[in-house]
Amino acid sequence: MLCKNCGKELPIAGKFCPFCGAPVEQAGVNDETAVFTTLPEELNGPIDTSAFDAAMRDAHPSAGGAASSDPLGATDPRAPAPDELPPIDMPPVRRAAGTPDDPHTTRFERRDEPDYRPYRKPSKGKKGAVIALVVILVLALIGGGVWFFLSRQPDENLTLAEKYMNRGDFDQALEYYLAAQAEAKDPSALDATIQLLRDYQDAQDYMDNGQYTEAVAALKQLQNRVTDPDSTLYAAIEEMIQKAQTAQADNQFAADIQEAQSYLSDQKYDAAAGKLDSLAADDTLTDDQKKQVEDLQKQLTEAQEAAQRQEETQQKQEQQKQMFSSRIDEQEANDQKISAAATPEEELELTSTSFEAWDTLLSEMYDYLATVLNADQYASEEASYKTWVEERDKGAENAAAQSEDETAGQLAAASFKQSYTKARCYKLLDLM
Repeated sequence: MLCKNCGKELPIAGKFCPFCGAPVEQAGVNDETAVFTTLPEELNGPIDTSAFDAAMRDAHPSAGGAASSDPLGATDPRAPAPDELPPIDMPPVRRAAGTPDDPHTTRFERRDEPDYRPYRKPSKGKKGAVIALVVILVLALIGGGVWFFLSRQPDENLTLAEKYMNRGDFDQALEYYLAAQAEAKDPSALDATIQLLRDYQDAQDYMDNGQYTEAVAALKQLQNRVTDPDSTLYAAIEEMIQKAQTAQADNQFAADIQEAQSYLSDQKYDAAAGKLDSLAADDTLTDDQKKQVEDLQKQLTEAQEAAQRQEETQQKQEQQKQMFSSRIDEQEANDQKISAAATPEEELELTSTSFEAWDTLLSEMYDYLATVLNADQYASEEASYKTWVEERDKGAENAAAQSEDETAGQLAAASFKQSYTKARCYKLLDLM
């Protein structure tokens, strides 16, 4: 481009000619285009500034030039005074592009620098490619951030499950773990925790059903599989093991006490004593359990003493019964003489003597029964005895009335009383 005032070729775009200072008119060129206009190919080498230097020497007084030859002063009243111009011994300069903060600023730099390269405005294709690349990078960063946020967002079911686990509500925790597993990308990651909770529920079922041995075995296996001894589940397992063992011991104690009571009821005192002695030696019994054992031992002692007394009484009764039985046998032997009597009078005498002997024996037997029978039994037997005596006497009278003479009548009455009394003695012997 040539300056319209001085006709010199303009090396770079600008608003004023660097030779004459005249305004430069550039049709169709705006400020942005003027700032970023690239140099022509012929200007890519060193710029010939001899003409510019000569014009500057003519215009600057220190260079020996006249003020009247100042091209700027002749053409532009706004041009600076000659004494305001910079020295002419400035190094060769070139015009560089403005900065982003001041795009229209013109500064001069050395063209002969080794790293000098004229600024070239990027083409529209390259600029579009850069913009597209930036947009792709921004979208990638946004997408990556969204993915990271969603992938790191905690599962609500898993969060609730962990909260219920910490509270010790394992039934609710299991429900939320199952819900979280159904939505998890890797469901197998929750298998171990879910299985632990299910096994814990099985142990609870054993406890509820009174299967304490099975509960203890299941809980100990479960305890070995819990890796965190400080967890709520581990503490709950330990607590349930203690409860199961206590319940198991209580259950066993109740069974042993019941067995001892059964022995006592069946009068198996030796077996009852052995069971109670074994329970009394157990140091794990509670105070209440120890008291139960002591009470049952006291009952056992009383039962043993009663049994001993009863045995002694039975021995005495057996001895007394044997004595009465011997006396009955003796009397039976004496009665054999009655059949050998030669006359009715002798027979009457022997029969009367036999009756008195049987009646005496009967009285002694009643006196003894009063000591061995209880009050109700003896009262009943005494009432029966009175009725029996009336029947005996009335029967003797009837027998005597049917006889022909007095001796025969007396013999008939004595015989009836003797036989009736003998039968009563045998009856009382069976009661002993």
